[in-house]
Amino acid sequence: MPVSDLMTRAVVTCTADDNIDDVMAKMTRGRFRHVPVIGPDGRLAGLVSIGDVVKFHVEEVEHEASALRDYILHPH
Repeated sequence: MPVSDLMTRAVVTCTADDNIDDVMAKMTRGRFRHVPVIGPDGRLAGLVSIGDVVKFHVEEVEHEASALRDYILHPH
């Protein structure tokens, strides 16, 4: 089977300046796991995976939980 039978033809991209929540929304809407990142020169600069997005959000939630624990244990 040729790759062309399975590939996405209308590729959705982002830039390095795009908000991670917006990229995650594109991934969810489009039901895909990778988004090419296009540089200022119009060329491929990288690739963001769903794993990258999930890792970012897990770290964000852990940071918020830590800040809340500190606030509760050491009120000002």
